[in-house]
Amino acid sequence: MSRRTLGSARSGAGGGASPVGCGGRPRSRGPSVPGSAAHPSGPAANDHDVLSPACPSRTVLRHVVDRWTPLIVAVLIEGSHRFGELRSAIGGITPKVLTETLRSMERDGLVTRDQVPGVPPRVDYALTPLGATLAVPMAALRNWAQDHCAEVLANRARYDGATPGPVVPHR
Repeated sequence: MSRRTLGSARSGAGGGASPVGCGGRPRSRGPSVPGSAAHPSGPAANDHDVLSPACPSRTVLRHVVDRWTPLIVAVLIEGSHRFGELRSAIGGITPKVLTETLRSMERDGLVTRDQVPGVPPRVDYALTPLGATLAVPMAALRNWAQDHCAEVLANRARYDGATPGPVVPHR
């Protein structure tokens, strides 16, 4: 089964990347990291600009960095897991939210859902090759959060102590 990806239907001779991203904006050039505009990872790598409100890559980014996807990737990078194993490993996620997130990830091609016949029936979830490409950037984000947690919490406490009125938590 073959599927075209966003950007694979590009028009024009030569198939080169246009200097303009989604919405006619010039593409942003972030740090040179794998998968960034400055470090293309494939022929369509520069066709999208996440900073453009009309660009579909913004929706992809929103799904990838939602509250639970990085945690699911962190568990599944170790291998396939059953639903209950995922829920236990992640902690704090409701069955409904885990189901919704897994379905979204499956729709995006990041996760496979394999029904294994038997009594009782079993469902295993695993990362696809595309989903596995998230392992390194997600690990970097996880490591950053763990390494800088104390500093961020201290900054919050300092800010909350110096700022009158209620502080609305960031979601």
